[in-house]
Amino acid sequence: MKTNSIFYALILGVILASASFAQTDSSSSTISVSGSGEVKSKPDIATISIGVLTKGKNANEAVSSNSISTQKLLDTLRSSGVAEKDIQTSSINVYPTYKFNDNESTITGYQANNQITATIRKVSDVGRIIDSVSLTGNYTISGISFSIDDTDPLEADALGQAVLDARRKADIVAKAANVSITGVKAINVDAYGGIPFVKSSPFADAGSAPTTQVLPGDVSVTSSVSIQYLISK
Repeated sequence: MKTNSIFYALILGVILASASFAQTDSSSSTISVSGSGEVKSKPDIATISIGVLTKGKNANEAVSSNSISTQKLLDTLRSSGVAEKDIQTSSINVYPTYKFNDNESTITGYQANNQITATIRKVSDVGRIIDSVSLTGNYTISGISFSIDDTDPLEADALGQAVLDARRKADIVAKAANVSITGVKAINVDAYGGIPFVKSSPFADAGSAPTTQVLPGDVSVTSSVSIQYLISK
């Protein structure tokens, strides 16, 4: 009899423990939502890529000619107000040029290509600097991009918007499911900056045309969050 009492007591304990676990599991029920935020601002930095392409009968001649043209470009950038720390060589290539005849190739000369990246910290100067470079020599200008020097305040605003957006969605879901939000279980943050679409007019000879027009548009800083909300009936 005593053995049966102990057995039933154990069974009762297991049942109570199971009920307690179910209650805990129910109280930790969650809904998961994502939210996003976006803040736009005018850029304050521009970066342009400038190519210096020269030719020669041999590699040494092409490189020597390229060095002279590159030095002229660097002098122009410095005199236009671009700081030394904002001028960088991104690539240098020297390669032969060929003439093809009857499935045979013959080297006809060499080309040297030096790619310079310049960071301009006053966006309104971009058109003027492009014109100065165009007047200095036959350089190729491409890859204009815009950014913001200090994005921390914008990222904070975008993140705040993302959290509010997530809560808005959670409230809608909770209302439809007839449950109440009681807290937050977990938050995951994913922040990244957007790249603006850049429009610019064709580059023209500054001696016969107005300053090259460059339209930087806006830079978008976006943030997204995933939040798990605790809910109860």
